Amino acid sequence: MKANKAPVEAVGSDRVTPELWWLSGIMALGGFASLLDATIINVAIGPLAKVFDSDLATVQWVVTGYLLAITAAIPMSGWATARFGAKQTVIFSQVVFLLGSLLSGLAWSAPTLIIFRVIQGIGGGLAVPVGQALLAQAAGPKRLGRLMSIVTIPALFAPLIGPSLGGVLIDHLSWRWIFFINIPFCVVTIALVLAKVKNVVAPSAGARLDLTGLVLLLPGLALLVYGLSEAGSAGGFGSGKVIGGLLVGAVLLLAFGVRALRIRTEGLLDLRLFKVANFRSGTLAGFLMSMAMYGVLIPLPMYYQVVRGTSVLNSALLLLPQSLGYLLAIVLMNALTAKLGVRNLTIIGIVLALVGTVPYALIDAHPNQLLLGATLMVRGFGLGASMMPTMTVSFASVPKETAPSATSAFNVFQRVGASLGTTVLAVVLQQQLKDKLPVGVPSLGQVEPGGTVARGLAESFGAPFWWAMIFTALALLPAFFLPGRRPAADTAAGGASDVPPARESEPAILTD
Repeated sequence: MKANKAPVEAVGSDRVTPELWWLSGIMALGGFASLLDATIINVAIGPLAKVFDSDLATVQWVVTGYLLAITAAIPMSGWATARFGAKQTVIFSQVVFLLGSLLSGLAWSAPTLIIFRVIQGIGGGLAVPVGQALLAQAAGPKRLGRLMSIVTIPALFAPLIGPSLGGVLIDHLSWRWIFFINIPFCVVTIALVLAKVKNVVAPSAGARLDLTGLVLLLPGLALLVYGLSEAGSAGGFGSGKVIGGLLVGAVLLLAFGVRALRIRTEGLLDLRLFKVANFRSGTLAGFLMSMAMYGVLIPLPMYYQVVRGTSVLNSALLLLPQSLGYLLAIVLMNALTAKLGVRNLTIIGIVLALVGTVPYALIDAHPNQLLLGATLMVRGFGLGASMMPTMTVSFASVPKETAPSATSAFNVFQRVGASLGTTVLAVVLQQQLKDKLPVGVPSLGQVEPGGTVARGLAESFGAPFWWAMIFTALALLPAFFLPGRRPAADTAAGGASDVPPARESEPAILTD
């Protein structure tokens, strides 16, 4: 079918039509389930370890595998949109996510659950960026800001309600329902896309996928994370699996980086954007803060469930202050940025995140719960106040035509940071627990929650938070190089010659 450009007056108009309101609402619904599933699982790690009689280093792959699959899908989303069309890719992403959710809920072992979560992650990773691309093409620049505020609502509320909803489902139904709950969201989204979405990005048979980059990047990340997780199971870095995984993974990632910087055609990830100083600083700071933020989402609820003996729901509710602090920072971000500037706000946020983590690094069996709740809210506010400006400055530092490449690269590095943080801190906790578990109690799943043995493990949960503080403190280094105010793309980028050309011209819009 031949592509026809949408009328200029329609795309350039200020008026938001009912069709565009529908489209933005549908895209918000389509992204909600995948964002929800990134946080709803964290309170389930303890119960899953017990159900499958697995150690923490194995079960954490339920989280890490999902994050790595999202990492793989994000840079592929641009190619899939150009090759098959945005509407078709949105439907495909929802079908894959639905299938992965159904299979995850039916999983019979830890390995099968990990595999099904990877399938789920591929669908979830495509859903949000493709939906945003479809909305951007249909709305045009003048209307996009108002509509994107609707699409970003799930990003605000999914982390807020995810752990609590997971606690309700696990306590009152079963762990399987944290996956089954996605099915109605997917079914309704698919039906609405088929019935209501009329603007699609025209497919192009000439779109090319960087297969070489894909073969280097994804196995490299997976092997690196595998090596780290095996270090937790093997009790150190001396085994052949650990050394092999880390070495081969590092070599593949190095080869990917060298190739991405040297090839003249468009690669899977545009690493040449790191020549732009502000993009480099913002992305590296965001990467380290993602390690700190996501890394503690396994140890924190497990402390409450194991040491304190709380229910899954109560452990989730005890995490709520961090989400509220994060949400408050996002709400106040524009005002704070205008008053303090990007660099100062980011540094203040990092310091607050450090301060809010200290009581958890010093945690024991009988903490002051009021202090923990208050400092967790401070930590959440610090994370929001530091992570959001890094994203803003990264995108604002490159020319508009490279925005898709910058968005993809920034999001991939954030997901890689989340994957590495989750793995490293799970390994640290696993090692601490191995040293403290008494003889005859081989795994955490066999410890009586809130019992004498469990209380004796309390200080082991502090070690991951010390590591989280190290990652957070390291983020100060790139933060000091951020601009004082939001940069203009060409002036702050350090010269347009440093920035690669855009991927392709924007695809045409078809009207069904």
